[in-house]
Amino acid sequence: MAQAAPHDRLNEALGSKYQILCHLGGGGMSQVYLARHRFHGGLVAIKVLAEHLAQEPSIVSRFQREARMTASLGNHPNIVPIFDIGEGNGLYFIVMQFIPGEDLASFLRREGRLALPQAANVIAQVAEALSCAEAKHIVHRDLKPANMLLDESGRIKLLDFGISRITDYSDGLTRPGESMGTPYYMSPEQIRGEVCDIRSDLYSLGVVFFELLTGRRPFDNETTIATQMAHLNTAPPSLLDYDPELPAQCDAIVQKLIAKQPEDRYQNTAELLSVLIGRGATTSASDLRPSVERRLREVISQADGLPLDVPAMSTATPVSSAAVIDQSEARPVAPMNATTNGRQTPHVEYPASELIVPKSSSTRWVAVAGILAVLLLGIAATAFWLLRPKASVAPAVTHAPAPAPAYTDGHGRMLLVSEGSFQFGAAADHTVRMVSLPAFYVDETEVSNAEYRRFCEATGHQPPTTPDYAAHPDYPVSNISYDDASAYATWAGRRLPTEEEWEKAARGTDGRSYPWGNDPWTGNVPDRLQPVISEPLRRSPYGAYNMAGNVWEWTATSYSPTPADNAGMKRLLKGQNFSADWRMIKGGSFAPGASEEFDTAKRRGLPVDARSLWIGFRCVRSAP
Repeated sequence: MAQAAPHDRLNEALGSKYQILCHLGGGGMSQVYLARHRFHGGLVAIKVLAEHLAQEPSIVSRFQREARMTASLGNHPNIVPIFDIGEGNGLYFIVMQFIPGEDLASFLRREGRLALPQAANVIAQVAEALSCAEAKHIVHRDLKPANMLLDESGRIKLLDFGISRITDYSDGLTRPGESMGTPYYMSPEQIRGEVCDIRSDLYSLGVVFFELLTGRRPFDNETTIATQMAHLNTAPPSLLDYDPELPAQCDAIVQKLIAKQPEDRYQNTAELLSVLIGRGATTSASDLRPSVERRLREVISQADGLPLDVPAMSTATPVSSAAVIDQSEARPVAPMNATTNGRQTPHVEYPASELIVPKSSSTRWVAVAGILAVLLLGIAATAFWLLRPKASVAPAVTHAPAPAPAYTDGHGRMLLVSEGSFQFGAAADHTVRMVSLPAFYVDETEVSNAEYRRFCEATGHQPPTTPDYAAHPDYPVSNISYDDASAYATWAGRRLPTEEEWEKAARGTDGRSYPWGNDPWTGNVPDRLQPVISEPLRRSPYGAYNMAGNVWEWTATSYSPTPADNAGMKRLLKGQNFSADWRMIKGGSFAPGASEEFDTAKRRGLPVDARSLWIGFRCVRSAP
């Protein structure tokens, strides 16, 4: 009997969990496919080890170790996360986050070399990823533009830790004297097959920096051997030989990175990042944008219309403990002037009185929740019927909503928002329409100072500089950027809500104007922040606190600023030093005079690097 084709064998190996949509690409080591989770619809990339290599136990071990190592790096915004690993039908595969984008090698072929600020930003972003790996004593060993993915928000994502190994640790998979990597970017000690540490990766990063700025590599000989010998023995050229307009300080940074001896280089990523940021570089998302093939966009669009399989409760099997997110439209973006991983960089604050009313755009998120969400689905319909808001709302708030179905994890209590349609938008700006959403969970409260402190202490993320942060742990965290909020959400296994999700959680399904009803809040409105559990009679129909007032809340929905919006920001900042990427904020705040903003349909937009004492956030996660 003839053996099944690889595509069919892969579908069989994936079982009832994933559906292959198309082939994304690959090389001699592996092939990558776009797939869709059959139960929740999330898109993932599946990397399959080449069949001829699957017969080699040592190579299989390396391939599987790639998944384990990358998974150990958590959900760093500059590293593509691994969700699952498996085997079947003689195939070995890794399930990872799908991120539409373009690798930097392809980008450079298409666009040519980068301007200095763009190149420095790319290097700083990759250094952030290496910093995470360095903390776990992991060396990448194959840094090159082809392993650096540019996503649609301008974020760099580091790929392929497949030949990395733990620093100073011999596991028998990399033999003494064996050099692995791409010759153009390999450090001298790596070519010699010696033990490598983070300084080897920094050498490779210096080669990439040189290439980004000049359009060529420092050593680009005709043969592999000649290239390797040049890395070992030939002094690197100066950037100024190719572009005399580049600053001498920039050349000094690159020369230090690609010094022959490890002790002559930067000794760790923190040292490099300190120098880059001190010279004005940022670790935020760049203004570079990838070219995504039209064919791939069509496949992504068509996948959204495919029917989902509904597994039986007793046989459903989760993908993994991590949520799988379709990144084709859900794009966390870093700010231009962010506080990142413990390093403070300049930022701006936007007073509540200066917030600009925007128009909006919407986005779609698809994800998988935890196992407990599956168990709760059986009671969701009944709970929705019992807890749904009444058609008419009393003019005054007289009682709190009934408790909603919920679960509690290590990051707080989340409330179930049942699937179905609701009235979205406001008649005043002609945005009213019916929107149908799948079930999801929403944080009962805004993220508090105490909870955000746990995140900062666990990750080294820079805490906000507000008087309330230490003095009032039960107040909502504020004065944080969109990127700060996204980083917390990733750490907690959650995400920021879309505008539609936020609005449904705030107003329910009866078209009310405010979480508590249709009457505005005209008296005794607080004029300063309150604890995250406050005003119990003004909770949303699902039981969420402070979805009107306390702090404005970031959402994941993009916003295209109008000329008036940009003019307002320029006037406020007396310049143009703010991000071109804007996001919706919702809910109003207790800032004096802001109570007119409590309408749940009210829309405002801010640059992702905006910070204010009156801006915070809450998270959501999807249910099956």
